[in-house]
Amino acid sequence: MKRFYITFVTYQIFLRHTGMAEFDDIYFIRRIKDGHTDAFVHIVRRYERMVFTIVNKIVSRRVEAEDIVQEIFIKVFQSLKQFREESNFATWLYRIAYNTTISELRKRKHEFTAIDDNFSNIPDDEISETLDEITTEDKLQLLDTVLKKLPPDDALLISMFYINDQSVKNISIITGNSEANVKVKLYRIRKIINFEINKLIQS
Repeated sequence: MKRFYITFVTYQIFLRHTGMAEFDDIYFIRRIKDGHTDAFVHIVRRYERMVFTIVNKIVSRRVEAEDIVQEIFIKVFQSLKQFREESNFATWLYRIAYNTTISELRKRKHEFTAIDDNFSNIPDDEISETLDEITTEDKLQLLDTVLKKLPPDDALLISMFYINDQSVKNISIITGNSEANVKVKLYRIRKIINFEINKLIQS
């Protein structure tokens, strides 16, 4: 994996001179399958920021998050032969990222602070709909706080929806949950966030 990063600068220059930067993922995947492993740098470059953002929202220690991201891309590279080109590559990659992160966090005995479920019995009309009224910066800061209190699988699901703009359908494919189950989880997290906002307002 390390040599993919070592060749990154050289490969960027190569892409600029050949125009390959405009090619889609399938082009590079086929090159990798044909033995041109350096082409994997393109895949890493395109997706590492998004993958790191997802992982880092759950794993606050940067070094640990980077380790998990590297493990994800190693698995992506090793599994490329199994990728069927008729499916969406980003969704396929995110599924590996989701499963690898969950697995790594379980191995490392990742701890989270469970959220009290005392908000669940509050009628919806009593929970202030202030989420849409606060700034994006405040919203993301609050989301970060809540994410640390969720189980990893729920936290990753929420990150993909609110931070990486994945659709309910894609999240369903990535996580293996039904679309109905994803909607329930998203609804629950919205209630949690609104409840946390109310606690801040009242404090």
